[in-house]
Amino acid sequence: MSIHLIKKSTGITGLKVEPNARHILAGLYNQLLKKLEILPPTAGYRKSAELETKFRLGVIENETDIVKIENKIYAGQIEELIVQAKNDLKVVDLVHESRAWELPDKNKPPVVIYSSK
Repeated sequence: MSIHLIKKSTGITGLKVEPNARHILAGLYNQLLKKLEILPPTAGYRKSAELETKFRLGVIENETDIVKIENKIYAGQIEELIVQAKNDLKVVDLVHESRAWELPDKNKPPVVIYSSK
């Protein structure tokens, strides 16, 4: 016998229960993975965000129980994960616009040439 619990509240002011949260979150994670491709493959933010997003997407694709998803991802309720994913999509644009993976010339460390003599 399977019992399905219906979540009535997130307990967080202003954050409503999302009945299609799993589907929405999977879509956001797929969008995020695609959007990260605008950053160089060597950019630290891209590497980190891709790793985390692929892990989370894998959890969502392989698990249907929302409580288990939340426990495996361990970063809040699924509705909070939706907010985080939407914010991450905005951060990618900021990282891209600022070219945060580059150091401006004035911040590059000085080049020191050592002589073998």
